[in-house]
Amino acid sequence: MRNLSHTFVQFVVYNLLFIFTLSNCTPAEEVDVLLTDFELHTPSTKPVSSGEHPNFSIGIKDGKIASIIDHSRGEKIPKAKKTLSLEGQHLYPGFIDAHGHLFGYARTLSTVNLIGASSKQECLERIKTYIAHHPNNHWIIGRGWDQNDWPEKAFPSATDLDIFENVNIYMTRIDGHAAWVNQPLLDTFNITNETQIEGGSISNGVLIDNAETLIELPKLSSRFWRTALLQAQDSLVKYGLTAMTDAGLSKNQILLLDSLQEEGLFNLFVNAMISNTEEDLSYFESNGPIEKPLLRVKSVKAYLDGALGSRGALLRDPYHDLPDHYGLPLLSPDELEVLRDRCVENGWQLCVHAIGDSAHHVLLESFNKLDTIADLRFRVEHAQIMTPEDSAYYAHPNIIASVQPTHATSDMYWAQDRLGPHRIQHAYSYRRIFNASRGGVAFGTDFPIEHIDPLATFFAATNRQDKNHWPKDGFLPDQTVSPGTAIYAMTRGAAYSAFGEAHYGSIALGQQANFTLLNADLWSNKTTLRDSTIVIKTIVGGEVLYDHYSHKGQ
Repeated sequence: MRNLSHTFVQFVVYNLLFIFTLSNCTPAEEVDVLLTDFELHTPSTKPVSSGEHPNFSIGIKDGKIASIIDHSRGEKIPKAKKTLSLEGQHLYPGFIDAHGHLFGYARTLSTVNLIGASSKQECLERIKTYIAHHPNNHWIIGRGWDQNDWPEKAFPSATDLDIFENVNIYMTRIDGHAAWVNQPLLDTFNITNETQIEGGSISNGVLIDNAETLIELPKLSSRFWRTALLQAQDSLVKYGLTAMTDAGLSKNQILLLDSLQEEGLFNLFVNAMISNTEEDLSYFESNGPIEKPLLRVKSVKAYLDGALGSRGALLRDPYHDLPDHYGLPLLSPDELEVLRDRCVENGWQLCVHAIGDSAHHVLLESFNKLDTIADLRFRVEHAQIMTPEDSAYYAHPNIIASVQPTHATSDMYWAQDRLGPHRIQHAYSYRRIFNASRGGVAFGTDFPIEHIDPLATFFAATNRQDKNHWPKDGFLPDQTVSPGTAIYAMTRGAAYSAFGEAHYGSIALGQQANFTLLNADLWSNKTTLRDSTIVIKTIVGGEVLYDHYSHKGQ
């Protein structure tokens, strides 16, 4: 039955099949590349006992895994056109980001970077420095401010930007759900605090959620985007990523990415969600989906609410630090039902942003009506705050949780202020969701909202601490997951959430030869593991796209 693929039983069966494959595969007569001298790691790997040294080689032909040779069984080594020694390092299935924003990340590479600014004044200094280096830019665009990291914890205002003259300033908040703009922009687009927009609000130059759409940003050329996307690809492989899901692209963005892949310039697989606009949905209804070796376009991205940091997440009870405020609904239950049925009719996967416990509940109730036999795999994106009893919905075989562990470790400094001491206990409940779904969980970062590094995802999931190893016992430590579970959610689980598990996400015969090579065993309990682990190589389709020592891919 197909439903077993949604269960933890399937997860165990997969690993048994993997072991069977190792002991029964017949090496191809000749392979293109033979990988040798490495420690092999899969989601089911257990730390080896002292004196044990598993010894495997992997043959690659036409970009796929053609043979997995267990030397301890005396299996025949195939002939190879090229042999690549991995010098005893640790080989994992290629890491996958199940939720990122490729174009958004590419754009940040040439804009004002406000990430990590510890005060409003530091943000202003960074904007000033950027303007000094780009004196001819009329538009000054940036991203990354977070008032929760500032001493005053208050939103900035348009007045703060009055020190900059003769420019338009548009600074997106770290979560992408608010924008800080200057008075000239407000005047140009006739925006005041009294301007009304459904699903949005305006506060002294800060545009929240749908209010961001009141400003039309300048369009960038295809030439700009082509260059920026290739720069972004360099960053992805540098951090060990071999595939990703992009959480919301327009038709034009998808077609541009498709052209780069067809030209052989962008070599990572992308599962692209279609943005929930009538123009974009109608285009793919008329022209059909895209299913190519490096691109899948059969998913839709929608938003039910905003973000917790900007108080847009839709809660069942008021915000602990803002009584009478419940957040912002971005899609009504009736609109959700219509979209859900439209996606089912078109054979599309629906992926919906839901952060607050109210939005989360509405979405789970809607998805719970889905057929249990058809292979739909509808996704809850973020699933940050959950009433405990709602976790039972994840037993449904067509509900997948796509979560970002670093959201927990980024928000932990202030999340209790928003939710209060009781509700915080039901937030970022990744282990609870995983247990309820029996495997239907995928991990991502939501880059550029969080750092693109998948190792940060791993450590946030397994120890719930920041890079400074705080808090000592972890944030909500009962929700940590095991190393094997984290690796599963970053590899096969992420591939499954994108209907890609038959092609990538595992180390098995016939899979794409995608690997992430680290200098460390992620099952180790060493206290220095987080600080010392680095990506040594990223291999995609059997080709080394990044090498730490030769600087290839940088």
